[in-house]
Amino acid sequence: MTFLLEIREKLRNFYGKYEIYVTVAVKFLLGIAVFLWINSTMGYMERLNQLAVVLLLALACAFLPIGAMVAAACGLAALHFWALSLEACAIWLALLLLLFFLYWRFAPGHGYSALLTPLLCAFRVPQVMPVAMGLLEEPSAYLSALGGATAFFYIRGIQENIAVFTSEEEAEGFSKLSAALKTLTDNKEMFLVLGAFLATALAVYAIRRMSIAYAWSIALFAGNLVQMGVLVVGYILLAMPGKILWAILGTLLSVAVSLLLEFCFYNLDFSRVERVQFEDDEYYYFVKAVPKIFVAKKDKRVKRITPKNRTTVSRKQLAEELDIDQDLLD
Repeated sequence: MTFLLEIREKLRNFYGKYEIYVTVAVKFLLGIAVFLWINSTMGYMERLNQLAVVLLLALACAFLPIGAMVAAACGLAALHFWALSLEACAIWLALLLLLFFLYWRFAPGHGYSALLTPLLCAFRVPQVMPVAMGLLEEPSAYLSALGGATAFFYIRGIQENIAVFTSEEEAEGFSKLSAALKTLTDNKEMFLVLGAFLATALAVYAIRRMSIAYAWSIALFAGNLVQMGVLVVGYILLAMPGKILWAILGTLLSVAVSLLLEFCFYNLDFSRVERVQFEDDEYYYFVKAVPKIFVAKKDKRVKRITPKNRTTVSRKQLAEELDIDQDLLD
């Protein structure tokens, strides 16, 4: 445990010292992952489906607020939809208006969760996000993850019905619009995942806010159980047994990530709990204090003694300086 605590403190010190450079590097790598996923999943506009475009967008977004990367990702997807079908692009823009209103109104600054959620959905392990957000964020921030999941299911739904949108018949315009709408309204799996996400995040948030010992540990295990139960039962009812295994694997990964987050942000020593009570003119306070577990920094000080000038002090001078009788120095 001491070794892990030392590593955690070193990482914290490193981040505090090089915060600007670490943030830029993380944004750059995240931008590459997001833009590569969009181009590889969609790729309807060949001009944008190039590595140079991905690198330039990621580099530009690395020096901008995270909201700029969210806007760039949505714009890149819109251009791909426009190259595929005007109807699919119109529904995407309407969806973006709703999501951007909710995002900028209730969850500004939570662009990381909005970008990480569709990426994790693409890797079939989105269960990490609701538990992590329930541990770290307030309920208003959950809208960013829900918006990211909704965007993922729309993009995947269009890809699964690509034959409808590649038709060149003029009479197919209404059917394309209807098919684009159905990717949202008739997608039962999307509503199942969104419901599981919201229930999990709220359950984790409610438990970890309680004034009980090991609140985060109880919250993360309870939240993962709730999420796995909802998803497994939902996939059984939807006749999707092939996705049950991924739900279980995603939950196991979520437990591991949640334990890591607890160790980094909520590592408390409940064996040394202190209770304090005090009062003022209006209230009487009962305070429960739980110390954090950390490794104290070693403060090494070297004191050098260099006797350059040696002076001789007589007994009389020393006695006068100490204000004592000279005979006491015998």
